[in-house]
Amino acid sequence: MPTISSPFTINPGALLASAPATATATALNEALAPYGLCLPIVPLRAEVTLAELVACNSGGRYRLHSGPIGRYVRAATIEHYLEVLHIGGQTLKRATGYNLHRALAGHGVQLGTIRELTFNLRPLPATTTRCLIQGPAAQVLALATELMVNGLALHALAFDASGLLLVELAGLPEVIKRQAQAVATIAAQYHLAVMDDPPTGWQHWEALAHQHVALPPDQRLDLTLPRRALATFVATCRAATAAPIWGDAGVGSLHIGPLSDRALVASLKAQAAALGGQPCCEFGPPPTPVFPALAQPSRVTAGDAITELTTVVGSRYLLHHPDQLAVYGQDASIAQPDGLPLAVALPATTAEVAALMRIAAAHGLPVVTRGAGSGLAGGAVPTAGSLVIGLNRMEQITIDRDQQIAHVGAGVVTADLQRATERLGLFYPPDPSSQTAATIGGNIACNAGGPRCLKYGVTADYVLGLTAVLADGSIVRYGDGLAGQGESDGLAQLLVGSEGTLAVITEATLRLIPLPRARRTTMAIFADLHAACATVEQIMAAGIIPASLELMDDTTIAAVEDYLRIGLPRDAGAMLLMLTDGEPEAVEREATVLAELARAGGAQRVTVARTAGDEANLWQARRVIAPALARIRPNRLGEDISVPVTRIAECVSRIKQVSAAYALPIVVFGHAGDGNLHPNILFDARNPTDMARLWPCAEAIFTVALEVGGTLSGEHGIGTLKRAFMRQALGDTQIAIQRAIKARFDPEGRLNPGKVLPS
Repeated sequence: MPTISSPFTINPGALLASAPATATATALNEALAPYGLCLPIVPLRAEVTLAELVACNSGGRYRLHSGPIGRYVRAATIEHYLEVLHIGGQTLKRATGYNLHRALAGHGVQLGTIRELTFNLRPLPATTTRCLIQGPAAQVLALATELMVNGLALHALAFDASGLLLVELAGLPEVIKRQAQAVATIAAQYHLAVMDDPPTGWQHWEALAHQHVALPPDQRLDLTLPRRALATFVATCRAATAAPIWGDAGVGSLHIGPLSDRALVASLKAQAAALGGQPCCEFGPPPTPVFPALAQPSRVTAGDAITELTTVVGSRYLLHHPDQLAVYGQDASIAQPDGLPLAVALPATTAEVAALMRIAAAHGLPVVTRGAGSGLAGGAVPTAGSLVIGLNRMEQITIDRDQQIAHVGAGVVTADLQRATERLGLFYPPDPSSQTAATIGGNIACNAGGPRCLKYGVTADYVLGLTAVLADGSIVRYGDGLAGQGESDGLAQLLVGSEGTLAVITEATLRLIPLPRARRTTMAIFADLHAACATVEQIMAAGIIPASLELMDDTTIAAVEDYLRIGLPRDAGAMLLMLTDGEPEAVEREATVLAELARAGGAQRVTVARTAGDEANLWQARRVIAPALARIRPNRLGEDISVPVTRIAECVSRIKQVSAAYALPIVVFGHAGDGNLHPNILFDARNPTDMARLWPCAEAIFTVALEVGGTLSGEHGIGTLKRAFMRQALGDTQIAIQRAIKARFDPEGRLNPGKVLPS
C-alpha cells in the first residue's frame, strides 16, 4: 500500500512516488532511502526543484547510468488555465494518445504550472565506490573511452579538462570490488595516478556547477558531443580559452565558461557542430519548441496522382491494382477498412518519403503509414482513397559500438536489430512479442515495450533522435542523437506513440547498452492469484527488478497443460516466470532471493533454471500460449490494458466476471511487473452468437481497466478500435490539447485519419 511521508506519497510495491514540483530531488531521495529506493537523478546543485529538473530534462551526476529525468516521469498535475489537469498515470506502459507527460521534459510541451510529479523509482545500489584519476587530459579521456566499452557498472565519469576523472561504480559489493580492480589495471596501462575513495568526492564538480549557472547565459556553453570527438574538441577549447572545461566523459557532455567573447562562443559552437555536437540543456531549459510551420498546400487541378507517385518509387514499388491493394487493407487486428486505398508506395529513403508526401499534399490525399502490419488496434488500416506508405524497404542498420547507438531505418525488424547489436556485445532491450515481424517504426509509433520493460524501459527510453516527414513533405530531425538532452528532444518524445498521426517517422537513432553477461529464470506456481500478485509487490519492494516478470492465470495454465502435458497443476491459480540478468554474481543472488520470496508468498512449486536447457523448458509454457488457446476457440481478440501493479489481482478477478457475464472464455497473461495485462477473448468467428458478444465483452474489459486506474493500451495503441473510449480515458481537456497538437502538425487532418483521437 502507498505510504505518505509528507509531502511525498511513496508506493514501494509499485516503484512509484509522487512529490510536489517545488520539492527537491535531494529531499525526495532522503524520503525514499528507508525503502531502499531512489529517483536516480542526483543534481550537482542540491537546491534545484523537481520542476526545474524536468524543464531542463536534467540527468545530474548519474546521466551516464540513469539518463535524464524525463525517463522517470509517469504523471503530472498541472494548473492549466482555470482547471487542474492530470496527465500520465500510475502505469509504466501507457500507449493511450500522445505522451504529454514524457514531452513535459525539455519543454516538449508547456501546459501550465506543474504542481505535482509522479516518478518511477529504482532500487538503491547495494554499494558504491569512487576513484579519482589524474593525468593529462587527452590520456584521461582515452581512458574514459576504454572504460565505456569494458562492460563495467559505471554510474559516472565526471571529467575536468585540468586532468581529473572521477569514476563511480555501483552494484553488488563483490561485483564492484572486481570491477574497481579492473579500472585500476586499465588506468595503470595509461600510467595514470589513481586515488581510491577520494575524500572530496563530488565537491569539485558541485562547485563547478554552481559557478557555471551563476554566469550570464550568453557567457556559458553547454554541449554534448560524440565521445570520440571529446579529446579533439577539448584541445581546441583549451587553446582558445582559460575558462573551466568540465562535464561527463561517459555521456559526452561539456560545460564551458565564462566566455565573454561572443565571436569565440560562435566559433566553438560551429566547431562542435562540425564534430557532431549538439546544445545540451542540463543547466537551463531549452527554448520553447517551435512546432512545425507547414507550407500551405497548393492543390493540383490537373495531372494524375498515380503517375506522379510512380515517378518517385518506380512502377515496381507503386501498387495500385485492386488485388494488391487488398493485401494492405488490414493489419493483424479485427479492424476493417472503409474501402481500398488509392495506392501503396514502398519508398527506400527519407527523400522518397518526402517526395511522396508532397504529392499527397498537392492532391489532398490522406496518408496512412504502415510497417509489418502486425498491429492489433487497427492503426494501419487504410482510409478509402488514401496513400499507404509502407516503410519495410527502409531497413538499414548502422551500429556505432563506441558511442553505443544504432542508426536504423523505420523498416528494420526489431529482432534483426537485436541480433545485430548482440553480435557486438551490445543490447537493445525493447522486446514486444511480435519482435520477429514488427518493425522499429511500428515500435516507435506505439511506444512498444515487451516483457523486459520493467527493468529496461520502453521504446521511448531508447529514442535519442528521429527523422520524420511532415504533412507538407518537409523533413525534420528531432533529438540530439547522443544523450537525449538536446533542444528538440521533447518533440522527439511527442512523436513516440503518436501512431502516425503527427508525422511519418523514417529513421531513428537508438540508445544501446552493454549485453548482460548472465541470466537465470525462476518459475513459481501459486494456488491463488492474489498470492502471486502479492508476491510481485514483495519482489519490487525488496529492491529486485527482474528483467521479466510474467504472469499466467488459471485458465492459461490449464490451456497450456492440455497442449503440452508437462505436468503443470490444473488446479493452480497463477504462475510467475521471473528472469534476472546482469553480472553473474548479481544473477545468482537475485535468483535465490526471488525463489525465497516466492516460497514466502505461498508458492506451491518453485523451480530455478540451472542450464540453458532448463531456461528453454521453463519459458516453453509462455511461448505456446497462442497455439494452446486455439484448441479452446479458433479465434482470439488480444487486448493489452495496463493497470497499477497493486490492482492486478482485482482487475483479473473482475475480468473473470466479465467472462461469465458474456459467456466467452477470457484468459489473462502478461507482464506482472509493469501491470501490462493481455486479456484474450476466445471466440469462434463462424458463430453469430460469439460475434454479437465479442465487442461488448471487449468494451467491458476497457471499462474495468479504466476503473482501476489503468489505461486502454500499454503498447498496442488506440488505432480505430479504442477511439470511442478515449474521452472516458483522458477527459475533454486532454482531448482538446491533443487535438491542438495534431492541428499544428497536420492542420488538414490527412495523416492517419480516423485514428487515436475520437470524432
